[in-house]
Amino acid sequence: MKRRHSLLNAPGSSNFITTTIIDFTHLFHREALAHMMLYTIKHCASKYNITIQGFVIMPNHVHLLLYAQGQAVISKFTGKMKEYSAKEIVGWCIKNNEDSLLAKFAFSAIESFRGHKYQVWQQGFDNVAITRREDIIVKLNYMHNNPLQERWRLCQSAEEYQFSSAGYYITGTEPIIPILKIE
Repeated sequence: MKRRHSLLNAPGSSNFITTTIIDFTHLFHREALAHMMLYTIKHCASKYNITIQGFVIMPNHVHLLLYAQGQAVISKFTGKMKEYSAKEIVGWCIKNNEDSLLAKFAFSAIESFRGHKYQVWQQGFDNVAITRREDIIVKLNYMHNNPLQERWRLCQSAEEYQFSSAGYYITGTEPIIPILKIE
């Protein structure tokens, strides 16, 4: 999947990032992998001076609403987040004898012609720069309500989904990832 927008650091903008597992494979319904993804996002955000404003980890994709401070490069952050998490995911698959997942990732790597042994994430990511507060709120609400959609039905209410910033926004529950709350 190629980037739809390459505005990587428009002054004063937030960015809505979406990145997806290869072949839309469901991985993050496994709690261990979803927690691993949370910690990877937290680590990479800190390392690349990225402020997270909202997030949701869905079974086969991740949405992030973020703000890049200074000269932080969103493509570098996203690339490293995908690289680190892919290594963790492959390691988990090896440890847990998830041979069918490893075979899928190996086949995808062969198809990608990039020289990797495994391809966990689709190439590229969607990045939409958002400058209007109203549009930021729309994206935040979309993310928080994503687990409630009929096709997912991951929870009864947005705030109970533990792999989202909805709980922080609705009830004040502190997430693993530090959030800069949009007021």
